Amino acid sequence: MAVSDRERVAHVVRRLSMGVHPELLAGLDGTDAAIARSLDQSGAAAIPLELAPPADSKAGGRVREVLAAIDWWIARMQQPDRMIEERLTWFWHDHFATSVAKVRVPYLVYQQHLVLRQHATGNFGELLEAVAKDPAMLLYLDGITNAATERNENFGRECLELFTMGRDSGYTQDDVVAASRAFTGWVVAIPGRPNLARLGTPWSAVFLPRRHDAGTKTLLGTTAPLDMDGALGVILEQPATARFIATKLWRDLVGLDPDADTVTGLARDFRRDYEILPLVQAIVQHDAFTSDAAVRAKYRSPVEKLVGIVQASGAPASIGARPKDAGAALALRAMSYLPFVPPNVAGFPKGSRLLGPSNLVHTFDLVQAVRRAPAVKSVDDLFARFGVFDVSDTTRAVVSAERDPGRRFVLAATSPEFTLV
Repeated sequence: MAVSDRERVAHVVRRLSMGVHPELLAGLDGTDAAIARSLDQSGAAAIPLELAPPADSKAGGRVREVLAAIDWWIARMQQPDRMIEERLTWFWHDHFATSVAKVRVPYLVYQQHLVLRQHATGNFGELLEAVAKDPAMLLYLDGITNAATERNENFGRECLELFTMGRDSGYTQDDVVAASRAFTGWVVAIPGRPNLARLGTPWSAVFLPRRHDAGTKTLLGTTAPLDMDGALGVILEQPATARFIATKLWRDLVGLDPDADTVTGLARDFRRDYEILPLVQAIVQHDAFTSDAAVRAKYRSPVEKLVGIVQASGAPASIGARPKDAGAALALRAMSYLPFVPPNVAGFPKGSRLLGPSNLVHTFDLVQAVRRAPAVKSVDDLFARFGVFDVSDTTRAVVSAERDPGRRFVLAATSPEFTLV
């Protein structure tokens, strides 16, 4: 099926946001306008959710606070302003995956979310440094146990393999050790812990010189008494880091693998200053971004499905902050896609792992977030609510045959066209 102009515009919006934004789509007359609107950040910044810091670690693990944070974030994803900020905040949440299941303090993972949001379209080097010293990350990858006398290599290894250079990019086990030594000395001032509570502001990251390995390290060919900032600087100097991030962001936005020349050009420019938004702009201006091959080249994630379903309904929806509305949150959890609870440090499932009978069944559960189906005149109008304009004859026939508006809505939400993004 040839890609229509309306489908191509919708493609731009869904790749540069977390939803389908049907009302916004109706006013966009081409891909250039869609790109400009999606990258616009002139709208008001998000008003943060108010979560009070817990008195101690025992008081920190409130499930209702996690659900409230998820509700808040899903609601933000539905807004038509600062769409690229939402897209990249999710991208970095997946990239620097940190789970409240281990951190056990919703306040901390939400504070990390605000860090990701602050730097989402800014500078990758500054984002990397902020995350490396983030209390939730220090707890999640055991940075608080990393000391000169007893080294923990978890963050050092994942920093090189997952966060910066990528696997098989030239670093060695000796580099992992050197980076881990440089990262020693950071702890979290945890209230209620006698040896930690008095170190600083409650729940803040604190550097303790006595726990730091101040000796000389050799990291990626650089020999010096590196600390965390120095080690991260060495890692950022590596061409592999710029290539890894540029490639990963290209795959997320375009949905295809870039060729070697494209990666080389993007990485060269990105490495000059590590500014994120110019990298995004370079990717979306490439012919491949709006090519026929890129349209519906990815599987829609459960979070994107949920946001799209709620937007298609046109009605307010609660995702799970109240127990009676928890069906959608439970479905996301069953699909390993609950925000703030990635299944592991590698992030959320992708690609063909998003398919399968279980995910199809739980897509039905996501519709529980919707109070009512929208009133539409035709199948085309219904699919337009989902940001879908090119529909196969088979899908059209199946949906047209159903007369009940609610079941028709569910059929559209589970259609092959909506499954792809």
